[in-house]
Amino acid sequence: MLTRKLYWADPYRQHFTARVLHIRHGDHPAVILNRTLFYPTGGGQPHDTGSLGEARVLDVIAEDGEILHVLDRLPEGQDELHGAIDWPRRWDHMQQHSGQHVLSALIEAHLQRPTIGFHLSEQSLTIDLPGPPPGGQELAEIIDRCQAIIAEDRPISSRLLDPQQAQVPGLRKQPDVNGPLRVVEIADLDRCACGGTHVRSTAAIGAIIVTKVERRGDQTRLHFLCGQRAWADYRRRLRITHQLGEQLTTGIDALPDAVGSLQDELKQAHRRLRNLQSQLARSMAQTLWAKAPRVQGLRLIRHVISDADAKNLGRLAGELTAQGQCLVMLALDAPRPRWMITRSADVDLDLSRFLPLIRAQADIKGGGNAHTVQGGAGSLSAIQALFDVLSSELRQAP
Repeated sequence: MLTRKLYWADPYRQHFTARVLHIRHGDHPAVILNRTLFYPTGGGQPHDTGSLGEARVLDVIAEDGEILHVLDRLPEGQDELHGAIDWPRRWDHMQQHSGQHVLSALIEAHLQRPTIGFHLSEQSLTIDLPGPPPGGQELAEIIDRCQAIIAEDRPISSRLLDPQQAQVPGLRKQPDVNGPLRVVEIADLDRCACGGTHVRSTAAIGAIIVTKVERRGDQTRLHFLCGQRAWADYRRRLRITHQLGEQLTTGIDALPDAVGSLQDELKQAHRRLRNLQSQLARSMAQTLWAKAPRVQGLRLIRHVISDADAKNLGRLAGELTAQGQCLVMLALDAPRPRWMITRSADVDLDLSRFLPLIRAQADIKGGGNAHTVQGGAGSLSAIQALFDVLSSELRQAP
């Protein structure tokens, strides 16, 4: 027996009663009713939630004309149940889905880009279009037109057609169906085959805004928001821009220039910092090289850097090896300790031969080549122990 879809007859209705036709048992019990207001997942739109008796409706699934209501528990001893849908969720879905029809219709009319994908969830609302992203001015004009149609309060209606009427002229896309066809129409704008729930007029959509344009191969994905979601996004963005304006002591319109100036200043500060770090590394390298003991005719340099920036490890190593005739062992004392062993180019020593010995040390990880070996460690003491082992190995080498 087919479930009667009350949500098609009146998507604004929030309460109903229905007879239980069938019960399924399992981890989550489920019931099939003779009629329902609960919209099942389909057509890009998520399912409704709410309650049936004392049970919470967790999922709603359409199966061969019947609608399965998945529950958190099974209502005891009830042949007839009172149902209530989660109205804020339903209203949100209605606003988003109706807004999508407006946006898709205008994009197809003005850009000849049909909507080839639609997805609505609690976190996102997207449509997919063929081809590259539309131009910014083109998209801005379409959004302006969306707002005009919302303001015109055009009626949104639906009708269910017999199979013989399935080929309806003027549809955005002729669906491949083997039964009754539901058509949703926005006056003087759009006629579309759709089984979703919709608001009664474009005014109820409230607003449509595009938040992101994303290229995906040979397609484009538009992220957008309608109604309450658009309003919430506006409030969030307004709060952020006001906070930024107060922090930068400037008006909202001047924020781009103020942020641009800060970015320029930051780039200059980074350049100065890098120069100073290079000068410091050069000076430190000269001191360390001069004081380093000689082992097997080489200067053996061991040093610990107390700096969270791992780049300074490589910077100092480069300055040290530039001095020539040295083997360098550096450790980074940081929350995630690092180590590096390298040599100057004029030293004929294959450091990769020490890798088996290095990997045999407790709490040490790493790899490398003939010129440099490096990696991480669980503690600075583990690195110091590694350096002790390698220093001893070098002193004993023939």
